[in-house]
Amino acid sequence: MENKLGFFGVIRESFNTASRIRKLLVIFLLIFVSYSLLDFLQEYELAPFIEYFMWQLANHQNIVHDLLYNFDQTSYAVDTLDAFRVIVLVKLLVIEAFSIITLYYMALMVCCSYIVYTAKLSGPFKVYTTKVTTKVLSRKDIFYIFCRSLMRSIVTSFYLCLLSFGITFFYAIVIGITAFLAVNSWALLFLGVIALSVPVCYIYVATVWMVSLIVSVLEEGSSGLKAIGRALELMKGKRLEATLMMVLFAFANGFVVLVAKLLGSYGWNLSTKLAITISFTNGFCWLLKLFMFVVYTVFYHEWKTSHDEKDGKGFNLPIANVKA
Repeated sequence: MENKLGFFGVIRESFNTASRIRKLLVIFLLIFVSYSLLDFLQEYELAPFIEYFMWQLANHQNIVHDLLYNFDQTSYAVDTLDAFRVIVLVKLLVIEAFSIITLYYMALMVCCSYIVYTAKLSGPFKVYTTKVTTKVLSRKDIFYIFCRSLMRSIVTSFYLCLLSFGITFFYAIVIGITAFLAVNSWALLFLGVIALSVPVCYIYVATVWMVSLIVSVLEEGSSGLKAIGRALELMKGKRLEATLMMVLFAFANGFVVLVAKLLGSYGWNLSTKLAITISFTNGFCWLLKLFMFVVYTVFYHEWKTSHDEKDGKGFNLPIANVKA
């Protein structure tokens, strides 16, 4: 059986599902506050270090030479390197914190979306179904299942990061070699084709990343390469609509960032500028992300149902109708 909902039907069902998630506002507020505080603190605390670092780069043309050969004799080079170390360290810590927060709320949102959506389709249940047994879930069981889902998504994210680094390295090597050897119009044309394929590959990898994380959260025993393989299996024949959905989210996210840049171009002081731009960006970007989690969860359910029916496995509900 093919996906009966279609592209726009999935969007419609996602809106309906999101509207029935009782804790959606709480989830959004928690994400918004945590992200905004981290963003504001890092930008506010790093502002003087970044300003000093950029000033040194602009006023000392030989700073790289001094850092390499005259490090001990050049005090400004030492101070510049210290500022650079602080910037990199803080950025890495913030990226790590953002990643943990994102994975946690992604897993939570996917679980809530799947519970609400499958409850609508199958009626009120409060069970956990395996191939052998069916049992009523307690709150302790739900928490245990969620923790296992979160750990699986962390493992899958690690493998996806390695995959992304590999693809980036491949493109860097190919573009570098092609640019170095480009001696005629055919080589330049090939370089242009490679450059145009970069955003296409990025969007497709982002789509596989999203579906793989959802598989990790919802399917017991699926993590790492197994989750990625399962995601590719479920997306078979549906890659175009899944990728187009990611393109829509990418354009919407880009529009939010553009508007935030325009708001930040006004002559406000640093605190006011950060408060406005960070609040605007995090608010709208996270609304888009939460909705994206719901959309791909609905996609996952439709693909899985179709795939299981083709294989004669019937319909199976991992979790249904726990208050979300």
